[in-house]
Amino acid sequence: RGSRGASRAAVEGAASMAEADGSRFVMMASGQIESARFEGVDNLYCRYQLQHGPDWEVISGLEQGITQMSSSRPNASEGAVVVWNFPIDVTLKSTNVFGWPQLIITVYGDAALGQADQIQGYGSAHLPTAPGRHTIYVRMFRPINSRWIDHFLSFFHGNRPEYKDSRVVAKGEGREVTRVQSYGVVKVVVNLTLQGMEAMGYITHR
Repeated sequence: RGSRGASRAAVEGAASMAEADGSRFVMMASGQIESARFEGVDNLYCRYQLQHGPDWEVISGLEQGITQMSSSRPNASEGAVVVWNFPIDVTLKSTNVFGWPQLIITVYGDAALGQADQIQGYGSAHLPTAPGRHTIYVRMFRPINSRWIDHFLSFFHGNRPEYKDSRVVAKGEGREVTRVQSYGVVKVVVNLTLQGMEAMGYITHR
């Protein structure tokens, strides 16, 4: 309880400072990684992390986390859906908008022949630039082997190619040489509050 009160005080202090000196602004993002759809995969979990520029600083909350493993269940409108409802709650401050935070999502699950903890997809999306409640559908993809024989063998052995660093999906460098296939979508709901941006000349109205 004490740490929560200290975090709240830090957020309120940063927000007040942003409004007072006009040299920085504060972003408060809360919500959840709600669900995912990956055809043919029943058990999934996901890791998330924030990627942002050097002028951004987290003053409260977590930049990364991992959901529980969940099983798919039928949905009348969307088919088989895996539901996590995993909370996101982070507050950042910055002196400029360069390096606006991105949410990087990596999903793992069982392979077709039962191998566990196999990569199912990567995806990324910028956090919204306007305050309010937002629903984001993150289109996922996964790298594939360049040779058909490797692709064939990976299906049976469950050794799918992975990125050494998942943050590469939020960058342009190096991705153009990677063969990928689209696979799956993750639903994220975010409530965003921005304080101090208008004092710096930015328009934040939705």
